[in-house]
Parts: sequence; structure tokens; C-alpha cells
Amino acid sequence: MKDDPGNDRTDDIHEDVHDDAALYAVDALEPGERAAFELHLRGCAACRAEVAAFGAVGARLASAVAVPPPPELRADVLEAVRGARRSEQQETPAGTPTGTPAAATVVPLADRRRSRRRWLVAAAAAALLPAAVLGGWAAGTQAEQREQQLLAQQQERQNRLLGAPDVTTRQLEVDGSPATLVLSAQEDAALFVASDLTGPGEGREYQLWLVQDETAVPDVRFGGGQVQVWLDGDVDRAEAVAMTVEPAGGSATPTLPVLAAAEI
Repeated sequence: MKDDPGNDRTDDIHEDVHDDAALYAVDALEPGERAAFELHLRGCAACRAEVAAFGAVGARLASAVAVPPPPELRADVLEAVRGARRSEQQETPAGTPTGTPAAATVVPLADRRRSRRRWLVAAAAAALLPAAVLGGWAAGTQAEQREQQLLAQQQERQNRLLGAPDVTTRQLEVDGSPATLVLSAQEDAALFVASDLTGPGEGREYQLWLVQDETAVPDVRFGGGQVQVWLDGDVDRAEAVAMTVEPAGGSATPTLPVLAAAEI
């Protein structure tokens, strides 16, 4: 939507109308400016997209878990606002008292409006910045909390296994690398542990099998290096555990030879 070139007042006020998206998002426009921007918004897809983006930031912040922000965040935001204010003050001629026009300098009304608008846009951006920072910071904190919860659950599972009355271990040797199988029928759990397992080769994986009624049931797959994996099947019904190398993605039946096996 174009402004009327014959209306000087409209040109003065709305020459930077595209900058009003941030001000509109934080409700910082005067009533007349807000009405004019809403008219402009009907015909400007770029401004509609910008306003929607500011709204999305606010929505993400509102849905984030309420957690205390880092102490330095407030200082960063305040410095952003002060920087915008200093930028405006630098446009005032040197030696002119604050609030007093320079005797020999006349600043056109349009320039003053543009200066005020630049400061308001910077302040609006500073107001929206914490939303984006806090949203990302809260999301990062939530991810760390989920990771800690998973680690705590793993530790609790290990504690239950190691504390089971019938817990036992089986020592295995896989291509010269030692490995240990920790298991408990009462807990229906088994944990395979190796500290330096030789890699199975490109496009291949190790696979464990639970032998039940002389039938090998496919179980967990993994690679080399430091390994700590839980078996997924019914350990309490198994008679033995076997280990083979299979194509990536695993197999439904074991590929010979069997690298290691242990009765349980």
C-alpha cells in the first residue's frame, strides 16, 4: 500500500512504516500510528510476516518452562537499550543542553520523528530479544534436564540389576577383546559391557541373540569401542546368549560363525 505523495504529514510519519512491525508487536505505537500501520499491513506481505515472526517468539516464550534466567542476561538487555539511547543522543549537536534545541541548528520535524522512531525500534528489538534468548536458553535447559533424567534412570536400572539377589556375570572374549555380561533372571535384565571392542567392519554390526528352546531370538545390535547395552528380550526365559556379526540393520537368523556365547 503506497502512501499519498501529496500528504506531507503522512509522508513524514510513515516514511519508515516498515520499521513499525517491531513497535506494533510490543504495542508501542501511538493510536494514530497504529491505525495507519494496520491499514498498511493489509497490503504488505513482508510486514505481516515480520509481525507473525515477533508473535511466534512471544508464543515460544510463553510456552517455555519458567526457569530463572542467567544473571548476565538482564545486564545485556539493559546495555542494548542504553546503546540505542546513546545513538539518539549523539545526533544532538555538541554543547547543547539535554532537552534544549541548539541555537543555530534547526532539526526538521521529519528528522526528529525518524530519530525517535529509530530509538523506539531499537528499544522494541531489545524488548523482544530476551524472548528469543530466554526461549532458546529454556529449551537448552530442558534438554539438559531430560538428559540428566535419562542418566538417572539408567543408573537406577543398573543399581537394581547389581543389587538383585541372583545377579551373576559371564566373561566373554570377542576377537581377543574382553567383554562382560551382567544378568539377573529375577530382574529379567542383562547388560553387555565392553571397554575396547574391535569394530565389526564397515557396513556390519554386532548382534546379540537370546537362545530360547534351542531357537536364537534376535536382540540388540551395536558397534565397536566402549559398549554398554541392555538386552531387550526375555532374559528370564533364555538358556544362553550368543554373539555374531551381521549386516547393518541386523538379521533374523544368526550368521555363522558365532563369535562368543555363554550359558545363563
